Amino acid sequence: MFNREVVQIIEVLGRATQGITRPFICRGEDEQLYFVKGLHAGRRSLIAEWLGSSMAAAFGLPVAPFRVGEIEEELIEVGPPHFAELGAGYVFASEAVKNPLELSWTSLDNVDPAQQLDVIVFDWWARNQDRTLTALGGNPNLLWDPSASKMRVIDQNQAFDPNFDKAEFLQLHAFSRTWHKVYEDFVMRQIYEMRMQNALEQFEEACDRMPDSWLIVGDDVPVDFTPEQAYEMLLFCRHDDFWKP
Repeated sequence: MFNREVVQIIEVLGRATQGITRPFICRGEDEQLYFVKGLHAGRRSLIAEWLGSSMAAAFGLPVAPFRVGEIEEELIEVGPPHFAELGAGYVFASEAVKNPLELSWTSLDNVDPAQQLDVIVFDWWARNQDRTLTALGGNPNLLWDPSASKMRVIDQNQAFDPNFDKAEFLQLHAFSRTWHKVYEDFVMRQIYEMRMQNALEQFEEACDRMPDSWLIVGDDVPVDFTPEQAYEMLLFCRHDDFWKP
């Protein structure tokens, strides 16, 4: 299953100016443009990105389409020196969406209220603190297409944060204003717990579709973050204290 989903990267066009990892803009053999993260992002980031995106999609979020990409050594060797930061081998490739605008504070109310709740509940579950937005600015990692009134969720590379700060999350998250709607509604919380359980049933498949090479830092040294650790964090949704701020 994994090999059939890999897209070959045939051209590196540039580099994004935004985002902590500053992904590379590349073209795949399918002529699709992708934002690509590789060696420069780090193994932990790639694992979190893949598993976070997979779980977000399974949970029902409008995630930008993503795939595993593959870059041949020759493509890196013939390019400028900074291509070495991308590296050869398997990479995370997120499709470039049309008409992308970063969701702004003034456009928050354009997002479907149900989708707002979905996003903040998922980020709470996945311990993703990297979706901040207040009147002073932030880094929402959400794209908005005004022509289609459609939102896309991107960048899950900071998910599964072992130092997840609940108070800071509820203060700075882009949709923090909606949290009380789910926290105060026992029935809605149960519905979300069922959605989490359903998504968890796809976790093993997501792991099977992820390159084994991402689990190794180098010289057979394993990365200090594993899918098992991510799974344990997600299982906390079964704990009595899961919803406790």
